[in-house]
Amino acid sequence: MALPMAMLVVLILAALLAALAQTTTSEFGIAQSASQDTRALYLAQAGIEHQIYALKQNKDAGSVGAVNYPVTAGQEYWYSTALTCLLGCGVNGGSRRWQIVSTGEIRQANSATVLQTRAVRTLIEIHYAGSGASLFQFPTQVLTLRWEEVYP
Repeated sequence: MALPMAMLVVLILAALLAALAQTTTSEFGIAQSASQDTRALYLAQAGIEHQIYALKQNKDAGSVGAVNYPVTAGQEYWYSTALTCLLGCGVNGGSRRWQIVSTGEIRQANSATVLQTRAVRTLIEIHYAGSGASLFQFPTQVLTLRWEEVYP
């Protein structure tokens, strides 16, 4: 009588242990997915900041191409931007307005397979000043008019 009862207890404990292992594994996967999502958002925000920096240096700068940042051996982290001039584009005026859409991607190590992507769109206006030959060459003010996440 004791042997079947002991085997039943061992069987119940084994089932509980298997359920605990399954729960732990699924929680780890969920946490990893949330971490990748947050990193992709931060990469998209880094792309926006990189683009604004480029526009402050040169108001005729183009879009920031694909950037691997931080540089890792597996090249897992990427961002890029798309830039559209909305106001003051063709003139050498005192201000310009742009729409910047930046995308952050988490890729599988040593692969082009995208695991997670996030995008941010912003509308900015940069005012320039200067004098003489350097008229409208130096940024004096950066205004963020709109900042939003882009959902698929």
